[in-house]
Amino acid sequence: MIYDFDEIIERKNTQSSKWDNVAARIGNGDALPMWVADMDFRCPIQVVEAVKKRAEHEIYGYPYVPPEFYDVTASWLKKRHGWEIRSDWVVFTTGIVPVFNTMIQAFTEEGDEVIIQEPVYHQMIHPVNDNGRVISNNALLCENGVYSIDFEDLERRASRAEAKLLFLCSPHNPVGKVWSRQDLVRIAEICLKYGVIIVSDEIHSDLLLFGNRHVPLASIDERYAWNSVSCFAPSKTFNIAGLRASGIVAPNPEIRKKLENQFKKNKGIQQNVFAVPAYIAAYTECDDYLEQLVAYLEKNIAFLAAFLEERMPKIKIGKQEATYLAWLNCKALNLSDEALAEFFIDKSLVGVSLGTAFGDEGSGYVRLNFGCPRRTLEKALHQILIQYKSFGF
Repeated sequence: MIYDFDEIIERKNTQSSKWDNVAARIGNGDALPMWVADMDFRCPIQVVEAVKKRAEHEIYGYPYVPPEFYDVTASWLKKRHGWEIRSDWVVFTTGIVPVFNTMIQAFTEEGDEVIIQEPVYHQMIHPVNDNGRVISNNALLCENGVYSIDFEDLERRASRAEAKLLFLCSPHNPVGKVWSRQDLVRIAEICLKYGVIIVSDEIHSDLLLFGNRHVPLASIDERYAWNSVSCFAPSKTFNIAGLRASGIVAPNPEIRKKLENQFKKNKGIQQNVFAVPAYIAAYTECDDYLEQLVAYLEKNIAFLAAFLEERMPKIKIGKQEATYLAWLNCKALNLSDEALAEFFIDKSLVGVSLGTAFGDEGSGYVRLNFGCPRRTLEKALHQILIQYKSFGF
């Protein structure tokens, strides 16, 4: 089947957080939404049909998670990433964000430290603070737009008795980096050495651009698998985040049992009746959608990069290896973060995510979602260009 990713779909008045909650979330209801990680493409027809079929039953009572959920998760990881797992390693959750909270509650005490690598997905930051734990920021290094890990600093932080967890974003959101096998080995060895459990968020692992390949950290060595949980979901891949279903791989039975017990205490894993049918359809019938989507995203990011280089050279973009979230370096504009927000959101009327949401290292940056039809991306860029020229940049 051929998918039309150029189609403009009206999303206003659909209870869309991205489109109907813009004023509350980014401060200006007139801004074109380019912020949250939610694409403006139809999800695969097979997913739509699975939801319709379940809806036609007309009884929406309490569901349960069937064995097929665990089997299709294992099959997908083997097919897409070459990782053979056992189905009983998989834990159902209603999303990856709840895992961050649950792992903190199950494996740390108040005052313990959780290592993160800013700038990083903000939902890795908030749960640490919300649960009374301490952020240990192993800030990423950046040289000429290329991000890397400060391994010396990572080891120093992991060696502290208070360090209990590392939240790893792989591929990385917001910088779009795909960590190499060598990077992952060094991370895993440091964490093993000091008994720090890795929580690896791999939700963007299917959205690899320009021939890059994702390596699940836990697939490299059984020792790494035993010291980690790996988080996967079809939500970003197939644009079905609102259906709330994720598969968490926890090979270590002790870690898995603690995770499951904490979920039970929190009463936090009650899925909706449409989640699992959609999940199964996505992971078994939609490979063609993913292939076409990645090709479209590659063209979008190439267009975005060329537009900036030719018309707004003071706004820089690094090498985009994965995701549909562009990390724009706006430091050359010499604007404060407050002025940067005004420039994009209030003047250009483009609703970006401000870099400071991803930690202090995000100062001077914004994140822009290019998972949209080309016309939407062009509209956003031209609106920014008008203000860019008016500011005399």
